[in-house]
Amino acid sequence: MVWDQRMLFNATAPAEDGLLRMATGLGWRAAQVVRVRRLKGGVDGSTHAVRLEPGGWVVLKRSWTLRPNSLEAEFVRLGFVRPASVATPEPLAFDGEGAWFGRPALVMGRVPGQTLWWAKPGPWIAELATALAAIHRMPVPADPPAVVGTPHAGVAWRPAEPDKLARTARVTRLVAIATELQDDLRRCSSPPVLLHHDFHHGNVTWRSNGRLGGVVDWNEACLGPAACDVAYCSVDLAMTHGATVAEAFVRAYESVADVKVDDLRRWQALWVVNDMRWVGYWVIGFREAGLSNLTLPVLRHRLRTFADFVLKRL
Repeated sequence: MVWDQRMLFNATAPAEDGLLRMATGLGWRAAQVVRVRRLKGGVDGSTHAVRLEPGGWVVLKRSWTLRPNSLEAEFVRLGFVRPASVATPEPLAFDGEGAWFGRPALVMGRVPGQTLWWAKPGPWIAELATALAAIHRMPVPADPPAVVGTPHAGVAWRPAEPDKLARTARVTRLVAIATELQDDLRRCSSPPVLLHHDFHHGNVTWRSNGRLGGVVDWNEACLGPAACDVAYCSVDLAMTHGATVAEAFVRAYESVADVKVDDLRRWQALWVVNDMRWVGYWVIGFREAGLSNLTLPVLRHRLRTFADFVLKRL
């Protein structure tokens, strides 16, 4: 299976000779590899923190395929989001030819802090909301890179085939609402903001004082309505923590951004039915992160519960 191949590749540490070729590509010809540490939690790429001396810490992301497109687009996106008033990884080098490891690879700077999974509600919810509002406030230039102009989910999303997600009454209604939202978005558009497009509390880092350190995993960044990101994060929080935390995040975002999120419930309907399709993959990432309590039955139950919560408010 493809996902088995990915997980096997992701667990494989980069070879030292490849790391030395990478150091040379960075201009650090005399550097030595001091430490390599796998960064867990993802399922679509192999990511390691690498310490070189001289040079310091960098983050290496390798593609499990031979196609360079995804990492090349991420490299461009990382450069584009640098003006945002949150810490983001600095794009350092991109090897599309596979000269270092035999596959495409991307090297970026390391943002401060570490990944943490908060078990209970707390100030971290407001920290998340503040970071997302800062991303959405970044000025968007008149001529953004083409990869940033890729369609957001409000245009690009497609419902799962019935053999991938059974068409229960709940799912059928969610799909209808999401499709209606998409039709409306195609007819009228508002000024876009920078979207992370995969914003959740696993894609940020935290300092030892509990403050948010930076935002990572920009490989889907694009332009679109702020509600896309807000709803996405709220559905993820509903899945990991429950509806109360999801609603607290939305309220915190609206407070710090001083806005009322447009069409929140319809966007939540889109993302919750999307997650119902892909929850089997999400559980792999949670397991990688050590969150053994977030089993597939638990996640499915929480998604159904939140779906009903959203539908009652539409």
